[in-house]
Amino acid sequence: MSRFRYATLDMTGNKGQAGTLIDMAERFRDRGETIYTFMGEILVICPRCAGCALTRPETPADSGCFTPRRLTCAHCGYSATWAERTITRGWREAKDDYFQLPLWLQTPCCGHILWAYNAAHLQFIEDFVQAKLRSRSPDPETGWSNRSLASRLPHWVGAAKNRSDVLKGVARLRDRIADCL
Repeated sequence: MSRFRYATLDMTGNKGQAGTLIDMAERFRDRGETIYTFMGEILVICPRCAGCALTRPETPADSGCFTPRRLTCAHCGYSATWAERTITRGWREAKDDYFQLPLWLQTPCCGHILWAYNAAHLQFIEDFVQAKLRSRSPDPETGWSNRSLASRLPHWVGAAKNRSDVLKGVARLRDRIADCL
């Protein structure tokens, strides 16, 4: 498949005679991923040694929100289990929903905190931010919805004026992932 595609709109949004060449690498397609897509493994700060710890479902095949979870730290050996019937979500706080520990992947950015649960979540954010063209499609079963992560990201993350700063923040978080391995 070609990496380029012709757009049918000119700069004013009117249908143009000749299409504009768009680099497909600069395009983001919202596939409907939600925040739950990225909650399998969450990198957190260990409460004992302040190193990188991991929280994940005890049974890998089980991925529901209320699946018992295990927190482990490869640095100091700390471990804990979560098996509650409620979770606490603080969208504006960079904490995991289960153990309420600070996320390993967080950095100040544009007067806010840029955070991600794991490498896959960080890649999603990077793909979204670096794209100059973002598109959404209705879900075949439910139609248009506001549930996707792309539609829920804070405005400052996707603002063109912040693109450079957010991508620098993503790079800082990538360096933190390297510290975790």
